[in-house]
Amino acid sequence: MRFIFLPIFVLLTFGDSFLFAQASPRFTISGYITDPSGEALMATILIHELGSGDYADENGHFELNNLNPGNYHLHISHLGYKSITQTVHLENKDLEFNWVMEPSAITLQSLTIEANPFKNGPVEQSQTIDVIDRNFIEKNNSGTFSNALAKLPGISTINTGVGISKPVIRGMSSNRIQVNDRGIKQEGQQWGADHGLEIDPFDVDRVEIVKGPASLIYGSDGMSGVINISPAPLPMEGEIRGHLINSYQTNNAMRSHSAMVEGNEDGFIFKGRVTFQDYQDYRVPADEFTYAGYVLPVYDNRLKNTAGKERHFSFMTGIRKNWGKSTLTVSRFGQQAGLFTGAVGIPSSYNLRHNGDYSNIELPNQDNSHLKIISNTTIQLNKNWLEIDLAYQRNVRQENSLPHAHGINSSEYGNLALGLYLDTYTANLRYNRQVNEKQQVIIGFQSSLMNNDFSGFEFLLPEFQSKSAGIFYFHEYRVKENFILNAGLRLDIAQHQIESHSQPIYNSSGEATGNEILRNPEIDRNYSNLSGSTGFSWIFSRKSNLKFNLGSSYRIPTPIELATNGIHHGNFRHELGNSSLESERSFQGDLNYTYSKENILIGISPYFAYYNNYIYLSPTAEFSTLPGAGTLWEYRQNNAIFAGGEIKFHWSISPALQSTIAAEYVYNQNLDTSLPLPLTPPASILTGIEWKLPLETFWLDNNTLYVEYRQVAAQNRVDRNERVTEGYGLLEAGLGLEFQLGKQMLKLRISGQNLLNEYYFNHLSRYRLLNLPEQGRNFNINLKIPFQIKNQ
Repeated sequence: MRFIFLPIFVLLTFGDSFLFAQASPRFTISGYITDPSGEALMATILIHELGSGDYADENGHFELNNLNPGNYHLHISHLGYKSITQTVHLENKDLEFNWVMEPSAITLQSLTIEANPFKNGPVEQSQTIDVIDRNFIEKNNSGTFSNALAKLPGISTINTGVGISKPVIRGMSSNRIQVNDRGIKQEGQQWGADHGLEIDPFDVDRVEIVKGPASLIYGSDGMSGVINISPAPLPMEGEIRGHLINSYQTNNAMRSHSAMVEGNEDGFIFKGRVTFQDYQDYRVPADEFTYAGYVLPVYDNRLKNTAGKERHFSFMTGIRKNWGKSTLTVSRFGQQAGLFTGAVGIPSSYNLRHNGDYSNIELPNQDNSHLKIISNTTIQLNKNWLEIDLAYQRNVRQENSLPHAHGINSSEYGNLALGLYLDTYTANLRYNRQVNEKQQVIIGFQSSLMNNDFSGFEFLLPEFQSKSAGIFYFHEYRVKENFILNAGLRLDIAQHQIESHSQPIYNSSGEATGNEILRNPEIDRNYSNLSGSTGFSWIFSRKSNLKFNLGSSYRIPTPIELATNGIHHGNFRHELGNSSLESERSFQGDLNYTYSKENILIGISPYFAYYNNYIYLSPTAEFSTLPGAGTLWEYRQNNAIFAGGEIKFHWSISPALQSTIAAEYVYNQNLDTSLPLPLTPPASILTGIEWKLPLETFWLDNNTLYVEYRQVAAQNRVDRNERVTEGYGLLEAGLGLEFQLGKQMLKLRISGQNLLNEYYFNHLSRYRLLNLPEQGRNFNINLKIPFQIKNQ
């Protein structure tokens, strides 16, 4: 792992006196920021590449000093105004700007896009991008990071209970969605529907969701979208601050505690966080369910063995100078979660009975951990910038169960049914070059090495090693001030080396017979492919923006899709791979129109995609011959189409009253079977209203009340042997209060989900296969205590 520490080691050791020493003079960027009436604004000005900035004073004046000649992207933001992104070319003299910020009552209009390739504003991008900040995540946090994202149109989740969830973008998930944490692709066991995303929701400050084809910049797993998790801007020079968060959820007695501190002292930056989260078996609005023809009880309205606990820590340190910045982040996310008792074999009334301890994590359960060590470095090379991201990840997933539930008397592995151990090494480089005032270029290289091992008395996934590398070229050309074109090409190569595996055969008594059966053959496959995309953004008026993006993406089959052959107990099924699978190829078109003025925002985003050799997991009409396996699901490959769109409408009726409507629809079709693809999210519409309460006093400030209602349509378009799911409606409401207790600011949120205690099924829930309803009524109480240790 030494390559991960090398950049930051060099920078910390030699600093300005080595590679980054420059003989050229230093310059200043200064100016004033006002509103249209000329009133000064105390806005925030950040230099994207350096991660540093300044606050404008009471006169709207700011100064950014000691800058090398070069190209910089400045982000100017202030609450209640549209953000400004300005590309600045600093050559041989100081620069001065006078910026006028337009008022906007819509919060999202004040957010810039930080993780886009050219570091410019949201309108310049040809893709559909949603941005959310920490306030949005805290308001919608229900225990997992993925569930908070589900409030956005086009985003849904695959759930296993309440503690395990993963995102779905436009009907696709797993290896068709790329999740980047600090520029590094998160590599876990994301292929499994019951494998959650190991991300602490309290440790997420900013998220940018790219909808549609994003493989060109981010890699082949960005076929249907990318979720970029970006750290929030660190404190200004001389600041040390932090917060404490405590929350409680009534449905499953979830107790969450998170503490964070961060600071900036003379260019030395740091941030640390620790989170504890524990929850009990959750309640459902039912006292029985039907599975495999049996009517079974739900004692005390609680699903037995759905309790869990999570532990997370992260620490970042680094330096920030005038030549760039370099940070090192170490984090570990650990989760232990019970799987509903019927996860192995057919549940019975006996094993569904509670023992009175709703916090007990019994068998079967899963124990997961994800370690990440990430190095991020940005270096100024003359007037341009080089970005280097290096990382090591260690993902451990262990499924524990009793051997006899799998037809085995005993095992040398004890209760370890399945252990998956994945090591990933990642290296990404991007060179950002400003050709001239109209053109920008990015040349990038990405590579990864993955090693997977396994243990346990069960078999699902063999040992394998995967190597991949890609190089891309991306060009942006501003034809006119209001018309921007972009285009790019990418070349990828990859190799899968998958070991064969044989497993003992057991007799009816659970004893080994001495014979073995081949569960998967040895596989050695090489892949290469060329892909590309192009698009434009046309700002044809101050209020209207039209975008179009056309891309051809490419994805190789994963080792799981090629070679899996075993019981996936969290999914209640036997999954079978297909070693003859070919690479996928997609052709995708994405259109986005946005109309925006001070109090109204309208967005329409239709899309269409054709997939050649689309890989999917499909239910068969057969039952597995393996003990406790349930039905057999096979990986198949057909041509398919996806179409649909999202609509969002935001109206600020008055400064104190705002309303939103967000709708989404996904249509797909298997062109070979003329049937829909399985696990397609149903259409839905979310309506909400938020009222800023007139309670402002010397101790109460910024208090809001909101009400939301989501109507989900029935999902009748299902694959063969897949169940239809009825529609439902969910009511949610919340209250946010900010108040002073002495000199201490406190932020209190009280919210309620499923307030009508609706009995419903989530079509994408893994427990849907057992006819188990979703979580009942839940109240969430959240208290945030921000603090300031040192101010500049």
